[in-house]
Amino acid sequence: MKNLKKVMGMALILALSACTAAPKNGLPDTSKTSSPQTEVREETTDVVVIGAGGAGLTAAYFVKQGGKDVVLLEKRAMTGGNTALAGFFAANSTKMQEAMGDTYTQQDQIDFLMETEGTDPDFARLFAENSGPTAEWAVDTLGIEVTRVNGREIYAVDEKGTKFPAQFVSKLTALNQQIGVDLRTECPAVSLIIEDGKITGVEAEDAQGKVLFHAQAVILASGGFAANQEMLQEYVPEWAGGTTSNTAATTGDGIRMAQAIGAAVSNMDQLTLNPTFYDDQGTTMSVSGVRYEGGILVDPTGKRFANEMANYTEVSEAEKAIGSHAFAIMDATSLACNPKYAVEAESIEELAEKIGVDPATLTQTVTNYQRYYDNQKDEEFGRTDMRSRIDTAPFYAVPVFPGVHHTRGGVSIDLRSQVLNTEGNPIPGLYGAGEVTDNKLMGNDPVAAGITFGRLCAQSVLEDLQQK
Repeated sequence: MKNLKKVMGMALILALSACTAAPKNGLPDTSKTSSPQTEVREETTDVVVIGAGGAGLTAAYFVKQGGKDVVLLEKRAMTGGNTALAGFFAANSTKMQEAMGDTYTQQDQIDFLMETEGTDPDFARLFAENSGPTAEWAVDTLGIEVTRVNGREIYAVDEKGTKFPAQFVSKLTALNQQIGVDLRTECPAVSLIIEDGKITGVEAEDAQGKVLFHAQAVILASGGFAANQEMLQEYVPEWAGGTTSNTAATTGDGIRMAQAIGAAVSNMDQLTLNPTFYDDQGTTMSVSGVRYEGGILVDPTGKRFANEMANYTEVSEAEKAIGSHAFAIMDATSLACNPKYAVEAESIEELAEKIGVDPATLTQTVTNYQRYYDNQKDEEFGRTDMRSRIDTAPFYAVPVFPGVHHTRGGVSIDLRSQVLNTEGNPIPGLYGAGEVTDNKLMGNDPVAAGITFGRLCAQSVLEDLQQK
């Protein structure tokens, strides 16, 4: 066997069942590694995919459908990642949108993406050209029944209340196993193997010890770093120490592994924030519907402080400026979260008293908003989407706060999903998709982007392997 040069990356071993919690710095706990008596096992496959979220599951599916063997590594006991927590799939020009009478074009999606400063027009166009076909593939192949659309947003909620992304994860996980994708859960990747400047495999660990997977190509799909406090402190210290709705496994492992072999990173200081987190007895929940379905946000004095329908990050920054604590105010027509999260009252005055806000101030705020609704003109913040007049009892208030929704930056890639080195050149054998990468969309539509780029990434891998 050739001598292999193994470059160790930084990996956080997720605390699972009987395992102890991993350290905050993202480094593996070397005291818990396999004993010297345990043999290092070696396996050979065509492609290794690191991470079984939306991007990784999709990439693995298309690689396998392309006739290549694939090992899919997941450090948690389950698949899904952040994809399983999301609400909709963003796409354009699909038959689902057409069937429901909603016209949303490719150019509409490009225009939406380009509204965010820093978005790369070439990546925006690539995503917009492929989001529709990817959405249709998901619906047709997995049997997902779309229940409603709203512009670019495609929703599917089944009889159990399971949303489009979670259905996608569950169904594609099962399908991947049916077609022969070799899924290894509780098997975190630890480092990339590099030989003569080319990635030739992955070092991983499972319950039996160390495993070396030799492969012709490796796809990074291991997610961002929103749950890694040390990386947040390094790149975005103003939001370190806070909370996130991401899974605890979102610790930047793939980014660190890629950096260790010379990969470039970009936009690491860019975050998408969420202004409507709720603390459910220690578990951070995203309750974004409290503003999307017509509610308003007020500060602790009972006054509005932003256009609630502005982008996540803009509203979060405004919320942080007023003390990182607010209330979502809704009525019977706009309640858009689990009622157990809400304080309920039969009048605005009673609601104000229950949440410790001045009744006169909150009443005036709601009265003003009702006038804006009637005139369809928000004189304070320019909100145009006002779905509820907030005039139908009972009334509700939910305490919310801002936090990290997901990270935008990551490993630099080109339009073929090849990971780039610090000189801007592709690293042979290494590809990336999902939040582990900087896809130059500045955090917009991360679920659809991850799945779409997972599909495109697999196509690039198959093209390159075909040329060998």
